[in-house]
Amino acid sequence: MEAISLFVQPKPLLSETIERIVADGTLKARALVLSPGDYLFREGDDMRETFYLTRGLVRLYSGTPDGYAKTVFFHKAGTLIGFQGFRPEVDRKPSILNAKATTKVEAFAIDAERFGSYLKTHGDVCYAMAQYLFEMMSLQTREAVNASVYPVLQRFSALLLTLAREFNSAQAPAIIPFSNEELAEMLGVHVNSITNSVVALRNADCAERQRGALVITDFKKLKSIAENLIVEN
Repeated sequence: MEAISLFVQPKPLLSETIERIVADGTLKARALVLSPGDYLFREGDDMRETFYLTRGLVRLYSGTPDGYAKTVFFHKAGTLIGFQGFRPEVDRKPSILNAKATTKVEAFAIDAERFGSYLKTHGDVCYAMAQYLFEMMSLQTREAVNASVYPVLQRFSALLLTLAREFNSAQAPAIIPFSNEELAEMLGVHVNSITNSVVALRNADCAERQRGALVITDFKKLKSIAENLIVEN
């Protein structure tokens, strides 16, 4: 089983088409700019739009009243987020998750009904959309299986390796710019489990905390701990 990558990847055909039809006016959209910490939408919001990101990073996550959170995905430039508009209910289409900007974000808000109509009449784009949604679903299926089978230390090691790959940090020392709390939310575990894992990785001489960031100091040792959760590209 491969480790989860929380970063949703763009589908070139889908991205290129949306940018083109928004630019030529085929699909009406309004431009949005978010500062770090701004919400694109919140749990419970009545959602009638789908958002296409042109810049920045958005964290999609669930939250509870007592402050617990689980990161579901990170969406980056070239990806779509927010599909409640495709729900069959007419009166209300509530979001079940929160979407929050982690960096400055620029996006287009697209009317979901009009977007759906476009997909119905353009089979190649509709198929690319189906592939995009399937890949998101498969990522979540993989994570659900991993969470029930593999120990936290192994999952955490694999997560660090996938984050390093996403940030193009293939050589040590590689900086992972997230706190223990943020990393815990990515795996859906208590922060103490991450703290204990960091200690274990430090003792294994493959990672350590430096000035608030986690630093991978030995990729080979870290991969040996992640074991079969890492699939080489």
